[in-house]
Amino acid sequence: MKKIILLSALLISISFAQVAQPIEIPYVDYPMVKGDHDEVAQQYCLICHSWGYILNQGKKSRPYWSGTVQKMVNEFKAPISKEEQQTIINYLVKHYGYENSVSGH
Repeated sequence: MKKIILLSALLISISFAQVAQPIEIPYVDYPMVKGDHDEVAQQYCLICHSWGYILNQGKKSRPYWSGTVQKMVNEFKAPISKEEQQTIINYLVKHYGYENSVSGH
């Protein structure tokens, strides 16, 4: 009985909870390089995460971006065709990476 009373009191207090001022959520713009089929990267990458997630990776090698796209497809079941995967990888390497893997991931 005490649990029901405590739970009721909690639910009633939550229903009267108010915030005195409007809440503003900060907006962070992550600019995306246009061209080279950026629309394909937007179409698939932005379904699950912001562009900031990609920018925060820093410049990465082709093997890194290939592995990352493969992980999105195999582990997270991103519905990306083989052709579109390659388009995304090429876009990421050109604008957010480099061709050789001298400095690793």
